[in-house]
Amino acid sequence: MINRRHFLLSATAIALVGCVTDETLPPPLPEVGFAHLPPVALNVSRLNIRSEYHAPLAPPNAEHRFPTPPERAMMDWARTRLNAAGSPPNMAVAEFVVDDASVIETRLDKTKGFKGLLKYEPSERYDATIGATLSVTGGGDGSAGRVRVTASHSVEVSENATLAERERQWFDMVEALMRNFNLQMEQQMALHLGPWLLR
Repeated sequence: MINRRHFLLSATAIALVGCVTDETLPPPLPEVGFAHLPPVALNVSRLNIRSEYHAPLAPPNAEHRFPTPPERAMMDWARTRLNAAGSPPNMAVAEFVVDDASVIETRLDKTKGFKGLLKYEPSERYDATIGATLSVTGGGDGSAGRVRVTASHSVEVSENATLAERERQWFDMVEALMRNFNLQMEQQMALHLGPWLLR
């Protein structure tokens, strides 16, 4: 005679096996990185990196939901690319400050009526704006320099996008933002901070 407890355990095991599907989870998104870019050697004795941006953590802001928030991407950029390479008696100090890293989510209107039922449309637009300042002060000759760079990018997400697809679009958005930011910062440093760039 079959033990009732054994029968229930077997039935449970069969039910669990029946829940397994062949669908694979999407691979995790990489971090927005800058290790492939050469460091920028600054003729300063110290480099301070900080953020003055305070994310509201509430709608319409959405940056806190991103796999790599723009604020973190900019801080990582500064830590990876900028290098205090000056030696004594150099007393100059460089400071990198993030002042904007916002992403605003806007709900988009959908086509009304029967036509709206026949197609998928963008349901949200995300508008990102980033900004940061790089300054050098305290040189022995009293010289100083400062540049500020901003970048913006927008993307619309379809109403039928999965969470993984939505996060992929957010990731691509931050990558595009940082490519723009990096290019502008390189240009501005060459134009306005040349005396502090070590070749």
